[in-house]
Amino acid sequence: MISFAFFASSRENWVTGHASAVPHHEVQCGTDTPVCAPFCTWPLRLALVALITLLAACTAREPAPQHTPHRIVTLAPNVTEMVLALGCVDRIVGTDDFSPDVLNGRHVPHVGGLPPILEKIVALRPDLVIANAAGLQPNLGRALAAVHIPLLVVTNERLADIAKSMTSIANALGTDSTRAVAALNASLARQRRTRPHPPRVMLAVWTDPLYVAGKNTFAGDLFALCGARNAVEVNGWPQYSLESFVANPPDLLLYPNHSVTPEAVRALLARAGTPKVVAIAVDENLFTHPGPRVGEAGGELNGILDRERP
Repeated sequence: MISFAFFASSRENWVTGHASAVPHHEVQCGTDTPVCAPFCTWPLRLALVALITLLAACTAREPAPQHTPHRIVTLAPNVTEMVLALGCVDRIVGTDDFSPDVLNGRHVPHVGGLPPILEKIVALRPDLVIANAAGLQPNLGRALAAVHIPLLVVTNERLADIAKSMTSIANALGTDSTRAVAALNASLARQRRTRPHPPRVMLAVWTDPLYVAGKNTFAGDLFALCGARNAVEVNGWPQYSLESFVANPPDLLLYPNHSVTPEAVRALLARAGTPKVVAIAVDENLFTHPGPRVGEAGGELNGILDRERP
């Protein structure tokens, strides 16, 4: 299945998030030693995780901590990329299963996918966890708050949300997002195009059943930025019927180059009876991660549109 939180969670409820946290034991600069009372040991916390999960629904969130986080766990590849773009990669002590194993030459352990594994997160002693709102496990925030681990939730549904998320993360980390956001905006501005005959483009993130990028998504925004039209008229990341595909086939069918095979795409076109649709594999890490590299996705898309224009 596609290694990308938005599609993997598209059949779940979308959650609007915000920074929420509880006080946490401080970590002394340059050390991994938490300053805490003897009875607040991490082995004890690990032993209590199962009980905490059961009680989490009744636990209220408390005010955010005043100290700067130095041990971060990221729960989505695009979030990992944002922290990296902000120059804070050395603070990452754990990531989701779909983020790289090695960051800045350093092996970083994984904590699961959707949902993440709470025990693995707790074992890493983070002072901040950062997640996407899409697919967020309903009780994760309460469970983390119960063990005094703050959670920052960012929303990346639209292209414009990415810069806002980077700024939110930078504020939480006590760093400046100006240069990173400027670089993101410049990379997008370079890809803006106007085409006299906008081609109809569809991004299929899975083929059987068919799931696609619809309107009001960062992918749809990217199509518009590059002068193309989204062939999908519905919102979000819906399961798309074969009948709809046949009735309005796209000029170009894009698909992620790791999660979807050429054979799967050929099978889709054969079922639909639309062999003339041009299908092109695109870089999955660019087209399915709404993060600071989305401008590179625009560059790849413009190259395809220029090459395949009628």
